[in-house]
Amino acid sequence: MSNVSVERYDDFTGGLNLRADQFQLKRNESPDMLNVEVDPRGGLFARGGMREINSTAITGTWAPHKLYPFAGAIPYLMLANGTKVLKSTGGNFTTLQYSAGNDVVATAAHGACMTTWGKTLYMTTGTSGSGGYSWASTDTYATALTASGTNPKDWQTTADASAHKMPTAEHITIHANKMVVANTIENGVAFPNRVRWSLESIPDNWDKDDCIDFEGGGDGITALAVVAGQLVVFKPTAVYVVYGYDFADFQVVQLSPQLGALFHEHVAVAPDGVYFFSHPQGLYFYNGTQLIDVFSNLKSMYPEGFINSTEDDQIHMSYANDRVWLAMPFSRTTSVNYPSICFVYDPTINDGSWTAFQIADGYAPISGTDWTNSSGVSNPYMIHPNIPRVLQVDVYTEEKDLLATVETNFSSYYRTGWVDGRSYSMKKMWRRPDIVVKQVDTARTINVKVFHNFEEANGNERKTFNISLDSSASGMLWGEGRWGTGKWGVQAAGAQVLRGSNLGLARSVQLLFTGPGGLYWGIDSIAYKFNTRKVTG
Repeated sequence: MSNVSVERYDDFTGGLNLRADQFQLKRNESPDMLNVEVDPRGGLFARGGMREINSTAITGTWAPHKLYPFAGAIPYLMLANGTKVLKSTGGNFTTLQYSAGNDVVATAAHGACMTTWGKTLYMTTGTSGSGGYSWASTDTYATALTASGTNPKDWQTTADASAHKMPTAEHITIHANKMVVANTIENGVAFPNRVRWSLESIPDNWDKDDCIDFEGGGDGITALAVVAGQLVVFKPTAVYVVYGYDFADFQVVQLSPQLGALFHEHVAVAPDGVYFFSHPQGLYFYNGTQLIDVFSNLKSMYPEGFINSTEDDQIHMSYANDRVWLAMPFSRTTSVNYPSICFVYDPTINDGSWTAFQIADGYAPISGTDWTNSSGVSNPYMIHPNIPRVLQVDVYTEEKDLLATVETNFSSYYRTGWVDGRSYSMKKMWRRPDIVVKQVDTARTINVKVFHNFEEANGNERKTFNISLDSSASGMLWGEGRWGTGKWGVQAAGAQVLRGSNLGLARSVQLLFTGPGGLYWGIDSIAYKFNTRKVTG
């Protein structure tokens, strides 16, 4: 028998790649994974918990659209839900009202759209009703703004402090020291393809002539973004870029005549650009210079039929915790009509790396943001699409999800690529692999399924075994703890080497690691050992 050969795998940063042909996967990529993170330093581990911040369910119809951070005198996390606008200082949510007993009401399909000007929040609520609202967090009620284009003082060609106006519109942002709105209705006439801007430094004064109409790319502007000093305008099948800071000298360039954004929720602004989902082409990133396709590793989900293409409105984009969150109606086995998997893209790992998250109850978190509370602590937050809760995500100190006040286990697994000892022509006797696992504070078990010869369908595993993780040493530091309940020492940290079972006789092998429900686990390295058999002609 030949000597034992060893192949060692330490790098998992390639992330998720859904291509059906395993030969197109890189050595550090996975064909299937759920609720695990890939460490940019190498290794993988179970994701952090997703924890509701509102112990009391939000009342009324639950039809969530988006979270917005409001850095007012008092920081608030704002939620657009159905026709309502809700606010929270980090706990339960209450509705925003413009007078006692009268809630701010949004009629846009995507709910209220919000942006912050100084210490004031401005909102557009759709192409019916008033001209939007403004609200300072120190005020009890929001202020309703009169629609521009209506009497009195319908438009302002020069600054007029007595005119507090705003066009009735669906979208709002800030660019070049002006308030910008899009998809307007003016004196009863709809202008779905129009972008308007306010006077310089005055968000509630508007000149009738300060507007541009974008007629190409389908009917209706769906979103606005500002990237590297450029105003980006999204249509259903086109993207436009407006260059310049002086609106009198604006230059309009069509960035793409095919790509676009069908819905407001398909766009997420990042510090260095804007991500948008163009159905069915995929996810793209515009950084102010070039348009980049970042969806190549996931593109096969459409021809493979993993996406319910009739549920475009169930796709939600977010940017939180320096990552892109793309929630989709995804399933390998059936057709779903709700966001079921959130594909998370980390642009800082290699050339970009994907993973996949799911809440413990089978839904995907949607439409999130980063928000800094009154203590100066910033965290990422997402919305649960099915239960009236807002979740703090990436809570690495927690091993379970907290949903409707219940601690809930979530499942997690990682499937390796195929390992063939650099030659699938030769059969090999695969010995017991050495696996470097992350240490844990209590005993737990990782299940491992072994697949042979590129047959990776569920149920085709040839062997199954468990890896038992013992608890690491725990202890009590000087100055901490209580006599009789702790032990002197320090908690161990690091990893331990465990040995698996024989993987069997095969040309190639693949391992599926399934972690313990509701418990942390992780892997740093896998050393495959094998004896090569002679090649026969």
